Amino acid sequence: MAVHVPLSVEAIMEAKLLMMATHNIFSPSSGKPILTPSQDIVLGSYFLTMDPKSG
Repeated sequence: MAVHVPLSVEAIMEAKLLMMATHNIFSPSSGKPILTPSQDIVLGSYFLTMDPKSG
């Protein structure tokens, strides 16, 4: 298994820009969303936004 590590500052910034999830939400070929909410995502969002005092 190969591991590629960007070494220079320019390479690190380029890797962050190209690989961040916020830049890869839609497929470049079709424009359709790559990430679709599954049961885990919906349930996790519910628990994160639930008020602990209300129960």
